[in-house]
Amino acid sequence: MAKKNLHVISHTHWDREWYLTFQQFRMRLVDLVDNLLDALDNNPDFKYFNFDGQTIVLEDYLEIHPEKETKLAEYIKAGRILVGPWYQLNDEYLVSGESTVRSLLVGHRIAAKYGKPMKLGYLPDQFGNISQMPQIFNGFGIDNAIFGRGLQVRDGEERIDDRCMEFYWESPDGSKVITSLMAFWYNNAMRLPFDTDEAVAFTKEMKAKMEELSAVDPLLFMNGVDHMEAQPNVGEIIGRANKKLKDCKLVHSTLTAYMDEVKKYVNDNNVPLKTIKGELREDRWSSCLAGTLSSRIYLKQSNAKSQTDLENRVEPLNTYAYMLGEKYPGEYIDYVWKLLMHNHPHDSSCGCSIDAVHRNMVDRFEQVEQVDEELIARAQAAIVPHIKVDDEAVVVFNNLGHAVTDKVVAVIDFSLGDSDRMDPKEDKSKDVTRIALKDSKGKDVPVVVLSSEKIGKQILHGHRLPEVMIVRRMKIAFVAENVPSCGYGTFTIVKNPPIQPPCRSLVEDSYTGKTISNGIVSLEYTADGLVLERLGKNGDAEYGAFGVGMFEDVGDVGDEYLHKEALSDRRIIDLKNPNVSIIDHSPVFATMRVEGVLRVPESAVKNNTARSEKLVDLPVVSEYTIWNGVPRVDVKTTIENKATDHRIRVLFPTEIDTDTVFCDGQFDVIERPISGEPLWKEASTFYPQQKWIDLSDGDNGFCVINKGLPEFEVYDDESRTAAVTLLRCVGLISGGAEAPGAQMTPEAQCIGTYTFEYAMYPHAGSWNGDRVWEQANAFNAELMPFKVGGNSRGEDKGYGGEDVAARKIVKKTLPQDYSFLTITGKVILSALKKAEDDDKVVVRLYNPAGRKQSGVKVALAGAKKAVLLNLNEEVAGKVDFKGGVATIDVPAKKIITLGFEIKR
Repeated sequence: MAKKNLHVISHTHWDREWYLTFQQFRMRLVDLVDNLLDALDNNPDFKYFNFDGQTIVLEDYLEIHPEKETKLAEYIKAGRILVGPWYQLNDEYLVSGESTVRSLLVGHRIAAKYGKPMKLGYLPDQFGNISQMPQIFNGFGIDNAIFGRGLQVRDGEERIDDRCMEFYWESPDGSKVITSLMAFWYNNAMRLPFDTDEAVAFTKEMKAKMEELSAVDPLLFMNGVDHMEAQPNVGEIIGRANKKLKDCKLVHSTLTAYMDEVKKYVNDNNVPLKTIKGELREDRWSSCLAGTLSSRIYLKQSNAKSQTDLENRVEPLNTYAYMLGEKYPGEYIDYVWKLLMHNHPHDSSCGCSIDAVHRNMVDRFEQVEQVDEELIARAQAAIVPHIKVDDEAVVVFNNLGHAVTDKVVAVIDFSLGDSDRMDPKEDKSKDVTRIALKDSKGKDVPVVVLSSEKIGKQILHGHRLPEVMIVRRMKIAFVAENVPSCGYGTFTIVKNPPIQPPCRSLVEDSYTGKTISNGIVSLEYTADGLVLERLGKNGDAEYGAFGVGMFEDVGDVGDEYLHKEALSDRRIIDLKNPNVSIIDHSPVFATMRVEGVLRVPESAVKNNTARSEKLVDLPVVSEYTIWNGVPRVDVKTTIENKATDHRIRVLFPTEIDTDTVFCDGQFDVIERPISGEPLWKEASTFYPQQKWIDLSDGDNGFCVINKGLPEFEVYDDESRTAAVTLLRCVGLISGGAEAPGAQMTPEAQCIGTYTFEYAMYPHAGSWNGDRVWEQANAFNAELMPFKVGGNSRGEDKGYGGEDVAARKIVKKTLPQDYSFLTITGKVILSALKKAEDDDKVVVRLYNPAGRKQSGVKVALAGAKKAVLLNLNEEVAGKVDFKGGVATIDVPAKKIITLGFEIKR
């Protein structure tokens, strides 16, 4: 009988920053790699090392030791150092699905530079695993996975439900990977004992424990742990121990070799492995560390904005420009994606590190925003000269895969003279005191001037020093109707038009002093709080929710990983002495402001068992805005936090009779149960979301949309109250074993002023029937205005280059309203970009529902050929392509990537 192979994997789990900063950990990384190379050079028994599935570590090391690149490449090419498939190990729930795909795209290309990527879905310490990960892995040619969190196979020493460490993991679309759980963690053989007898005894004991939970012969012995250097004498220990082991042998191995043997064993022996469908997020004993969903919420907000800018602004806009013949700034886009992904590892994005780490993250987010803004402005400036516009106008870009009617807030400048280095001239006859707007069909578009001032505007040139131009700067607001998908609409500016009689305000029809309405939704402040109604065609309420927008405060004596209530606590609901006023109303929008204080205990006391008797007032200001023709109420809440050790949520009693809630996920919409009790022992009762959650009874629905607020819960009460966490304030990394020592993190108490954006969308029917994602995406990826025409030298460039006219003479061939890309059917556009390795335009979309979408038509302007790609952008098949249109079927929950060859 053949001996069982016990695969010993020399590795490190490399948290790039955590209880030390990145720079401090990098010094340890340099030591680790230097010593690793020495072991590989001088110890023939030390055969392999697994670099945690990441490639970012190569960049970090080679910045310090570029002269070691050749040696590293030799060992990677020889298969002795295994890298990839990832760029970095992100937290799957706190980043978008696209961000996860980009980590694999970048990781594959870095690894290929040195050898080849490890084709294994390595997920050692993510705080739960998303439902579509098997499909994502399959899209990169990966058919197997190894993970650490999200499923339990034992309760103490007892096995749970005949579960095994090995199983098939299946995405909602049916994609599968054979999967192995590191049930004894990724340090179950952290350091093999040097003494032979001790090594043999350890091996036998660990083997016996693992065999009870395994369906296969090969077993995984993980020789390493967080930031630990390789055990250089592991080969020698293995050799001596094997001489005394009877029914098994230790093999210095790789993760891929282990999984290859697992697959072979299963196939050869017809092992009936179980299949587990969907996400792996079993939070038994709080093992998924769900408190990280709301730790340092400001990081989540910054990340959501950065992702939205890249996915829904930078890439689509630059793709339009590329389709018009401009160079695609791929180097900059790659750079800024990498910079953003430096903030995505789980100890970074989860907000569970020391304060200095997260201060560094804020700086990175600011750098990402700076690059994004330049890339956006340059792309817009390259596109607008192609549009048939003779007068001054506002071009409004919509980068979503569906037409959008929504708000536009634009800052526009009118030149009052030529620019000059020292003495700019002002021609007062050119001043603009009021404006009107007309759409492409000549229809008047109501517009509100929010502010108007005369300023000196800096004008940048490529061949001259900066100059100053006197301009009239206006901030305006209007609603742009039916802006084409992945395209734009044009609104011509009429300067100084005749004064018109006032138009009807959005509050006049129902104005009581505390009501705003646009005929679709209404919001009224009553003695019982805010009442939200969805109105029918005759103006009558078809659905109402009462007490929406209340605030809840409870104590939190946990840490950055876990929410924990004090033994003696007080739940505080809503504001004291609110002041309600309507601060703006016009034909375009109306805003209600609710001001008050949330009076809460100052801190935790009595060794964190209770909350203080001393109360402090937290000023809270919420502004609720309704826009003409938009079926949402947009909310901006500002809270000045002066207390510690607590959690603040905003509440929405939905009055929806349902036992489940649907939430936006990564390439998926997930149905979750509403239950007052945890699903597992000592588990959290709250869940992750991306942009929205929705409750529906089939006739009425209530959708709560957010910008960067990933934690929600629906209370098992009569009103089915949806709760979204705004702040969770704690003071240490960990009170348990998640970090070395109870390091204090005073900045995680989030003292200061914070602003949150969310929206309420009452609708008819279900989330899918009413396409709630369209409102959620429009709220997050707002319409983007850009003023064109009427510029005196250098105006409206929006970037530090030469004048648009001086750069390139182009023909105005595009109409005033235009789509670069149209998509039919109930599918969601996820990416529009240039391909990584060739000249194709990549279009990625997915079907969020459980029903197939047949005959979806994808039309890209100027396309001459289309092919099916996998997620790694390799050709995977043919598609029906006729007359510039690709026609495809999109199975339930399927991610589809198309590659288009275009005429340029």
